[in-house]
Amino acid sequence: MNGNITSDYIFKAYVVNTQAYDTGERDAGAWLYFPPYAEDIQALFEKIGLPPDAMPDMYFMDDYVCKVEGLKPLLPMYGDIDELAALAQGLYDLPPHERNKLEAIQLSPIQFTSLEQFHEYPWNVDYFCLGTELRDDAALGWNWLEQQGLTEIPESCRGAIDPEPFGRYVRQKEQGIFTDKGYLTLSGDKWLHERPLPKREEKQSLKARLEQTKKKCAARETKPDKPEKHGPEL
Repeated sequence: MNGNITSDYIFKAYVVNTQAYDTGERDAGAWLYFPPYAEDIQALFEKIGLPPDAMPDMYFMDDYVCKVEGLKPLLPMYGDIDELAALAQGLYDLPPHERNKLEAIQLSPIQFTSLEQFHEYPWNVDYFCLGTELRDDAALGWNWLEQQGLTEIPESCRGAIDPEPFGRYVRQKEQGIFTDKGYLTLSGDKWLHERPLPKREEKQSLKARLEQTKKKCAARETKPDKPEKHGPEL
C-alpha cells in the first residue's frame, strides 16, 4: 500500500504514546493507516515521541476506523502494530471478488467472530462459494435446472415451470444464505488454520536421470547409414 494514499485501506488506528498519555498529555497520538509501509510506522513513532524500535507496551490503539464489516469490535486496544499490519496486508491483497465474498460472509449469520478467522481467510477463500447473480429462490431454481442439463426447454414450456420450489429445495439442502452480495454457501472444503506451503516441483529420481543420459548417449553414438555412391557427374 502506498503510504501517501490514505483513501484505500483496510482500517486505520489512532495510536497513542502510553507514557505521554499517563502523564496527562491527552493529545499524544496520531492515525496510522493499515497496511502501512515500514517508513509509515517509523514516521508515526517519531510523531508521537517514540523510538524507532518501540515495543507494543509503549503504545496503545485508542480508536479504529474500519472498512470491513464486523472487524472493528475485534481489533485490540493493546496490540502489536506488526501483527495488525500482517492482518491488514492479507486482506488488502485479496482480489476484488474475494473481498466481495468476505463482505457477503460478514452480512450473513456465519460471519467471522474472531481475528484468527480474518487472518486465516486469505488461504481459505475456497471454503465459501458466492453466486453473485443469484438473489432469490427462483434464480437459484433456474440455475439448478440449467446445471441438470435442462437448458433446451422450449420457450413455450418455460412458463409452465415454477423454478422457485427447485431453488428452495437446493437452498435448504445446501443450507445456503441469500445476502446483499448474492447466494452464499459452504463448499465443503476443510478450514485450514495454517497457510499451506507452496507446492514444489518433484525432482526427477537419480535412476530416471541416468536412464535419460544413457538414451541420449546411445542416440549420439548411433552411426548414420553410409550414403549411396553415385557416378561422376558428366
